[in-house]
Amino acid sequence: MTQPKTPTGLGKAGRKLWQDLSGVFDLEDHELPMLEAAARQADDIAALEQAISRDGVTVEGSAGQPRLNGAVSEVRQGRLALSKILGAIAWPADERPMTVTQRKARDAARARWARHG
Repeated sequence: MTQPKTPTGLGKAGRKLWQDLSGVFDLEDHELPMLEAAARQADDIAALEQAISRDGVTVEGSAGQPRLNGAVSEVRQGRLALSKILGAIAWPADERPMTVTQRKARDAARARWARHG
């Protein structure tokens, strides 16, 4: 398996995602643009998270009132988009990235099956 070349213009988060996934999984050529989109989305999320860290969850509105920082809803949408993009890639069934909740559920099911033979 040859690791595909990292796309130009990726930031730190995008490069890490690209290298972590393209270095482990043997992706088809048609899946690489999806991985690139996911890497660019990871960069967008990192930038939004940085803005939230810098400016806070709430910011001053036009009349001086506190209001939700627009980056909060954007980062939430970005995370959903990243999840959908990564979900569109045909990961090998045994190697599909899982959330913490999915791993816990899998481990619990395995433990139940181990007890009942």
